[in-house]
Order: sequence, then C-alpha cells, then structure tokens
Amino acid sequence: MTNKLAIVDVLKIVDKYILRTFIPLFVMSFAVCWFIVVMQFLWRYIDELVGKGLSGFMLLKIIFYAALSFIPMSLPLGILLASLMTLGNLGERLELLALKASGIRLYRIIRPIMLLVVAMACGLFYFQNDLMIRAQVRMWTLVITAKYAAPEMEITPGVFYTGIPGYSLYAKDRDSGTGLMHRMMVYDMSRGYLNPRIIRADSGRLVMDKSKKFLVLKLYQGQSFENIQTQSYNTSTDAVPYMLPHFDYSETFIPFDANIKMQDEGELSSMYVGKNLHQLQQSIDSIRPILDSTRLSYAQVVGAGLMESHYGTSSYAYQDSATRVQAQARLTHLEQQTRHSKGEDASLTLTPQDSLQAFAMARDKADRVKEEASLYIDTDDAQFYQFRTLHQEWHRKFTFPVSCIIFALIGSSLGAIVRRGGIGMPIIISIFFFVVYFIIDSFGTNMLRNESIPIWLGMWLSNIVLFPVGIFLAYKANQDSSALNVEIYVIFFRKLFGFRGVRKVEYQELIIEEADYKAGALAVAQALKHTDALLQGSLFSGRIWSIWTRGAEQKQLATLSKELDDITESLRHTPSRLLVSKLCDLPLLPTRLSPFLPEEPRWGRILGALLPLSLPFGLFLSRVRTHLRADLRTTRTVLLQIADEVTAADERTHTPPLK
Repeated sequence: MTNKLAIVDVLKIVDKYILRTFIPLFVMSFAVCWFIVVMQFLWRYIDELVGKGLSGFMLLKIIFYAALSFIPMSLPLGILLASLMTLGNLGERLELLALKASGIRLYRIIRPIMLLVVAMACGLFYFQNDLMIRAQVRMWTLVITAKYAAPEMEITPGVFYTGIPGYSLYAKDRDSGTGLMHRMMVYDMSRGYLNPRIIRADSGRLVMDKSKKFLVLKLYQGQSFENIQTQSYNTSTDAVPYMLPHFDYSETFIPFDANIKMQDEGELSSMYVGKNLHQLQQSIDSIRPILDSTRLSYAQVVGAGLMESHYGTSSYAYQDSATRVQAQARLTHLEQQTRHSKGEDASLTLTPQDSLQAFAMARDKADRVKEEASLYIDTDDAQFYQFRTLHQEWHRKFTFPVSCIIFALIGSSLGAIVRRGGIGMPIIISIFFFVVYFIIDSFGTNMLRNESIPIWLGMWLSNIVLFPVGIFLAYKANQDSSALNVEIYVIFFRKLFGFRGVRKVEYQELIIEEADYKAGALAVAQALKHTDALLQGSLFSGRIWSIWTRGAEQKQLATLSKELDDITESLRHTPSRLLVSKLCDLPLLPTRLSPFLPEEPRWGRILGALLPLSLPFGLFLSRVRTHLRADLRTTRTVLLQIADEVTAADERTHTPPLK
C-alpha cells in the first residue's frame, strides 16, 4: 500500500512538472501564432481599412473582433508547437529517458498534456458556439456601418469602383479632409448597356440620403454624354442622335436601400456567422427538403422539355404520372413501327429543304431547353450555396477542436522521437504539418463545392488523414523506434555515398604500458602488402563490367579494414603525438564494396545481365569503387608514414639514456 501511494505521489509530481513546462511554452507559441494570423489579416485587408475615414478607435475594435475570430485557426498550431517543444526539451535534457527508465510509459507521460488539450478543445467549442459568433457579428456590423456611413470612402483613387449596381465610378484623387473627389468619371448603365450615360466632372462627392434609401451623387463643373433615342438592339447601322450638355452642378439620386445594413446586428444574426449549433441545425433541416424538392422539380421540367422537343408531347405530362405512362407507351410503339419500316414503304417523303427545316427547328428547341436548364442551374447553385455554407459552419464547430487533440498527439509523439528542444526544429516541423493540414482542408473544401464528395467528408478530410499519422507516431514513440530519427538517415546516406567520417584516436597523457613497436611494424607491413594487392587487383583496377564476377575479392577489403583497426588499437598507447595524429589520418574502410554484390561469379553474371536494372546499380558501384580507390591510396601513404614513425619510436625506446 505504501509503495502504491509513493508511485501515485511520484506520478503527480511528474504531471505537475510536465504541465509547468508545457503551459508557458503554449502561451508563448499561441501568442506568436495568433499574432502572425492577425497580421496576415491586416496585410490582406489593410487597403480596405486604412484611408477610409475610420477613426482609430473603430479600427481597433475591428481588429479586436477579427483577432477573436482567428483564435480557432491559431490554437491548433500553438498546441502542436508547444507539445513538440515540451517533449523535445525533455528528450534533449535526458529527462524523458529517465522517466522511461523508471517504468513510466510514454502515454502516461503525455497524459496531462492530452487532458489539458481536451479541456482546451471543449473550451474552443464553447467559444465558437457562443463568444465568437457575437465577435463576428459585431466585427461585420462595424465594417458595414463604416462602409455605408461614408460610401465615398469606398472609392479608391485611381481604381474603378463597381460596388453600386448599374454604376461604375472613377476618381483621380480625393481630399482626405473634406472627402471631395477630383477628376471624376461616371458610367451610368442603369438603363442598359445599349443606353449608357457617361459623365465627366471636375469634382464631386457621393453621400447617403437621410432616409437611407438613396445615394446622392453630387457633381461640379462637368459634361455628360447620353443618347436621345433609346436603343433596344445593336444591329442597326443608323446613326443615333445624342447630346452633350454642360453643367455647373448636378445631382443624381441612385436607389440604394441601406436601412437593413445600418447598425443592425439582427440582420447579420440571421446569417450563418450569427448562428450557433442548434440554429444552424434548424436552418439545415428547413433548407434540405426545399433543395431536394426544387431539384426534383427542375429535373422533371427539363426532362419534359426534352421529351417535347424530341417527340412533340405536352410539357405538362410530368405532372400526371398516368398520362406520362400512356404517352411513353405510345411513343415506344411508334418508335418500333418506324424502326422496322422500310424506305419504300414510307408514306411520307421529305425533301432536303424539309429535312434542313426540321433540323433547324429541333436545334432551336434544344437550345431553348439548354438555356432553361442553365437558369435552373444558377438558381440551384444559389440555394445549394446557402445549404453548403450552413453545413460547413456546422461541421467547423467540431473540426477545429478535434484538430487540437490530433495536433497535440502528433506534437508529443514527434517531440519524443526527435528529442530536439529549442525553437528551430520544432518550428520547422510544426509549419510543415500545419501547411499539410490546410492543404488537405482546402482540397476537401474545393471538392465539396463541386459536389464531388459529401460535405461532411470535405470538412473532416484533413482530420481523417492526420489522425492515423498521429496514432502511428505515438506507437513509434512508445516503442522507442529509430525509424523517424533524422540522424539515422543522415548516417545511412553518408555511408551510401561513400562518406564514412574520420577515425578518432585520443592522445593519452598517462601510459601504463607502451605499445609494442616491433609487432606494430610487422602489422603495418602486412597491411601495406594487402593494400597494394587490392589496388592492383581486378576489383579496383579492372573494367567496371568485370566487377560482377569479382565479389569474392571483397574478403580482402574486410581483412584490411580489420587490420587497420588492430593497428590503431595497438599503437595508440604511445607518447608520440605525431604517431597518434597519423593514426587519425587512416581512413575508415568498409568491409564490403556493396552488400548487394554477390560473392559467387555466376550470380554476379546473372545480376549484370538484368538490363536495364543493372545499369544504375553499375554506375553506383563505379562511384563507390572510385571513392574506395582514393581511400586505399591514402591508406598506403599514411601506412608508409606510420612505418617510419614506428621505426623512430622503436629506436628511441631502445636507445639508452645519456649519463
């Protein structure tokens, strides 16, 4: 009982320590990620906010409410970065190794982080379902209020403004103090594109009427162009009379009802940005049957139109199922009779002119059906956009909280595997996974917009893809697998391309038993003999295609590699610093040229005959052989120098000291 209580106390201490490590890192990483996301919003919309006549306090309120709306986007990235840094710091300081050595499994170590993240996910769901809704409504209310309180501020100097239906306005510049615009051009298309009215004025302003139902365009010192005679089509070649009146002052009233948009949070609350989960579900349930019924009705109308254009039946036959069945049976009977009748038995003969006329009529009917179907498609797209937006917002209230849990699992597992603290490697890994997450999320969103996949699958696609990745990483981290250790792959590729590092021999200040220089000289001479044999042998000096049959000569390379290791181990106990430095210059030789090169010549010939697969492998062997040949030449030079130094050291050892 006492042992169990002690274990519980130890685990509580460990949990508190991990939380004390995680929470400051989370606060820091979340603040940085939040700041970056908000700055991205500002960089994107800075032109629409600054220079519009808004007060500094209103700009701060818009930025504040916008920052609240970006919390769901920045929270998963902050959790990923903080969990990765926490476990990475524990691994780098060997604290994670100590905890595992004491018998604590990885899932028990990260349990306090996961529980805290689950609590954060629940809080994020509540925030999205309540607080963020009010923040979004107030943000867009401020933006729309500012927009319609000073509509002239929406006109950017030097850019055509098309925000008013039927009008296009241009101003060369604008006085920021008075709001007066200079060198204006107005294209009035409210009466149609065939009857435009073009106005050029020296200055002007655009203000909202007190009734909030009209925009008043006040122009000074200008001239207008408009047709006197109204046109209904543009195929006539007759000249159209026009007039060019000059004016000192002109007022144009443009219908523009802004009452529902002026400081009305109730209007925005009825949209998807102002609905909670329950309200979204009610809206979805009310729109779904309408969408299904209209699609069925459109399909029946278009099908009836095709039947009418092809068979000449009534377009209202689809409303009565019995009438439609009878018409279909009659058409089938007529089609069978026509199919089996012969040309000479036909009672009706059509001339080429009649055939062309019938073809033209059929084409016109098909075009009318096509235009009607395109109108139905536009109407259906508008209805489906509303349904899809509500459905996406419903799922989004769950996807971000779940992504927080998945990112905590991925970050903790990767931190335990990589074991790198600081902010360098964790930031790179976090950005990589976050970019992958949003690429998959954008792909799913585009697919659901095209109705290629269901809405729920498009919204949950990123979480569905990354959740198995998190489980796999957690399993590998719990098994202490080195499959994801970057250093393992670096060492492997260095060996693969012939970079085997350098030999490290440390100089000993205190030598108990000095090296046997006579035995060392014999070993060096033997190694020199084997080195010369390898350099002159067919494995390293023959042609590249003969290498397939020389796999057995790799044993000589293994023997030489062992001899060099023995020489280094036997001669390292010497007071000669020069000899120790020469031992460090001996290359690290592999035991084989390649593990895939067979020792038996017949298997080598078979492998070399497997064209074209053997060609890249042969080029790889040629590169490795070139590196090894250079290492063998270096080995021979260093062995000669070691032999001279061993002889000198042996002479110093046997020379009696002077009296």
